Amino acid sequence: MKKKILKTIRQHELIRDNMHIVLGLSGGPDSMCLFDVLMELAEEMNLTIHPVHVNHKFRPGAAEADQEFVEKLCRNRGLCCRSFVVDCNEMAERLKMTSEEAGRKARYDAFRKTAEEVAAKGTERSNIAIAVAQNANDQCETILFRILRGTGTDGLAGIAYKRCDESGFDIIRPLLDVTREEIENYCEARNLQPRIDHTNNEAIYTRNKIRLELIPYLAENFNSNITETVNRLGRIAAEDKDFIWQEAQKVYETACCGNEGTGIFTETLSDVHKAVRQRVYNICLGKAGMTENITGAYLEAIEQVRLSQSPSASADLADGFRVSRAYDKLIFFREEKLDVSAGWSVRTMTPAEFESYAADAQQTGSLYGAFGGLTGTEAEKLEIRTRRDGDYIIINGGKKKLQDFFVDSKVPKMYRDRIGLLALGNNILWVLPSEFFVNEQYRLKGRFSAGFRVNPSEEKTIIVLEQK
Repeated sequence: MKKKILKTIRQHELIRDNMHIVLGLSGGPDSMCLFDVLMELAEEMNLTIHPVHVNHKFRPGAAEADQEFVEKLCRNRGLCCRSFVVDCNEMAERLKMTSEEAGRKARYDAFRKTAEEVAAKGTERSNIAIAVAQNANDQCETILFRILRGTGTDGLAGIAYKRCDESGFDIIRPLLDVTREEIENYCEARNLQPRIDHTNNEAIYTRNKIRLELIPYLAENFNSNITETVNRLGRIAAEDKDFIWQEAQKVYETACCGNEGTGIFTETLSDVHKAVRQRVYNICLGKAGMTENITGAYLEAIEQVRLSQSPSASADLADGFRVSRAYDKLIFFREEKLDVSAGWSVRTMTPAEFESYAADAQQTGSLYGAFGGLTGTEAEKLEIRTRRDGDYIIINGGKKKLQDFFVDSKVPKMYRDRIGLLALGNNILWVLPSEFFVNEQYRLKGRFSAGFRVNPSEEKTIIVLEQK
């Protein structure tokens, strides 16, 4: 067993000498097997093991007994077990997820918190790994589960031997080449006496049904070696997945635009195979913050935006994420409600006060806009907001629709609702400066209306909007 696991570790570069390993230790056969093997490897490779146990509170009494068992085991082996108690049923209800999903979230939150604590004590993050005890049977169940839910080809790759999570820690699975039968035999031979979660033998969850009903049925009626057969499919799919993603990364690096890397030039994608192109979309969505729930329907919607004849086509995705055309670019972003009034203040001044203020502002480079000819009632109605239907601005003595002003200024459609305006009803006195303008003058100072100009020799009251 030790040789087999060590072979997996070396083949997939899971563990190096002198690493810190945060180990999920439930007390069941899988984690007990991994714990026992890693404790032996710890002496040879100078590893530091940090056991973590999560009491999900699913099984009152039995869960507490599991926790006590694991904590005692660790003490006897000279280790301190970091235990977390989480009411996963309450979490599931609060976060509107299944109890299975809540349990998984609780575990990985605990693992990451422990890894962060290790890093805080001075260990490089790259020298910390989170080890979980999923085995070959788990791999088969996962692939079948994904097939039943309509996975794409990437999903056929199953569970990765190693992946980097959002916190920057590697999650490793050294038991993926070991079957459940081998693990149980090892535990018996080593007298490990693991805890048994009897709910695993109840067909109450989808995964349990796959384990207890579907796989035995397939083995009996179609392929007695179904676990290895499905896992072989997973290994082949993983190799294909790795190659296609490498190609997608190359295309992305050629096509990307924008400081955040959330945009790509559409022309670069024209001759790229769709399989690669869709993964480029995934990369862009990831840069924009969307890392989950990316379905085939969303990828097809992005493709239609790319092919659209409209230079400002767009599509809604999930959780506020959107993709929009900006002429020759595709931009991926998440719509957020912005407070465009933040950072600005309105002041009322006399002509004499304004003359002194303007002189000081010119010296300091302060940004402001001054407006005259407003009655007291009008001044009270001034507001800083984003655009609305019917907005216009006075340019060259005539009204111009704000929409037409944005089009003429080449402001992409997706950014037009993020530009601040000083408005009196639908009359826009000042389009505030914004990074979304191509014109440098507009980026730095915005665009003023030709109406309500200040005449200090005549004005009794001057309204000044200044940047704080």
